[in-house]
Amino acid sequence: MVFFKYIFKAINLFYFLIILILFQKCIDPTVPEFQFAEDLIFIDGFITDKPKGSYVSVKKSKLEFGIYKTFPIEGCQVSFINSITGKSVLLKEIEGVYLPDENFKINSGEKWELNIVLPSGKNYKSFPEIAPFNVEVNSAKAVFKNNVTTFTTPSGSDQSISGHKIFVNFEDPLDQENYYFHRFRVYEETITCLTCPNGVYRNGECLVLDFPPYQRFQSAYYLANRDFTYGCDIPCWDIDYNDQTKIFSDEFSNGLNVESYEIGNVPLLSVNPFFLTVQQFNITKSAYNYFKTLKDVSENSSSLNAPLPTALVGNLYNPNDFSEFVLGRITVASESNISIFQNRTEFGDQAVSNNSAYGRQRLDPEIYEMPLPEPLTFFAPCQESRFRTSIVPEGWYNFNQN
Repeated sequence: MVFFKYIFKAINLFYFLIILILFQKCIDPTVPEFQFAEDLIFIDGFITDKPKGSYVSVKKSKLEFGIYKTFPIEGCQVSFINSITGKSVLLKEIEGVYLPDENFKINSGEKWELNIVLPSGKNYKSFPEIAPFNVEVNSAKAVFKNNVTTFTTPSGSDQSISGHKIFVNFEDPLDQENYYFHRFRVYEETITCLTCPNGVYRNGECLVLDFPPYQRFQSAYYLANRDFTYGCDIPCWDIDYNDQTKIFSDEFSNGLNVESYEIGNVPLLSVNPFFLTVQQFNITKSAYNYFKTLKDVSENSSSLNAPLPTALVGNLYNPNDFSEFVLGRITVASESNISIFQNRTEFGDQAVSNNSAYGRQRLDPEIYEMPLPEPLTFFAPCQESRFRTSIVPEGWYNFNQN
């Protein structure tokens, strides 16, 4: 199989070059270069043996104000197919991501593939892939560090951001090659559920304040240019997902106990505790090679800070046009989870400093005697989404009471 590479390279007109990578042992790699274009299809997803672990993202590249970005494609027919039994599982579209039923899961050793039909009728599939057997993650911990990342402030200066580095321990099996992909999701109870730019929250929506011109020279002008923020009417958690590509091969640690392997960080932006769930995936060698290339390219190209992801060809194809390059990958994997709860009350001053760098909104409520439409409002609903929930994370109270 020919070894191709795509690589992005930003230039003044925001064009990119893509390197397409495939692997072969017998011949030298070739590196064709392509100019980044509109209407490229990007597909990403996982099929796992844990409920709520599987998803598919389908996006298309577009030029917007001179910058290339990707946007979700709505209205696709997306399904997982068991390659042995022919069983088909239809996914639902939720907030730009396609998800199976929350109870859906596969078994290690099963062979699955993906089928996608775009609204235009164009069809994309993945080559079948067998789910590896599970390797349990034994433990996880969060360790505070004064510098976990660097953030460029609105003024253009770089500031070190403190936070917690996340480490895991697991025991690698001796009798097989194993390849791992790690990520995590973080739940943090939030005190703000809505911000209304230049307005207030009334009747379920943000109302822009429009004062008569003669009032604009007094306090009303200040209020009309103020972003009011509102607390949550019930306990509510923000959900964040780490975006680092963390992979591990047991080539030099086969059968050993892997200790304190770093998988990412949680910046300190609040003194509220966080609840973190680690996802350790056992993946195929093909998937590992794909993510390794993704990691190598992203860490050696500053242009990848743009919203557009690295474009790589994985195991996807157009059954009606084998010459079309389909970017992205669907990964069939086994999954092991573990959770940790971390208090942060002692880091108040550093949280304020980090928030200042990020320019994050703080609670800015309405105040009595302000000339605002009645009734004064202080709370907004906790809207359920992939990034926010009112459902208590499983295990939250168990950790919180310890």
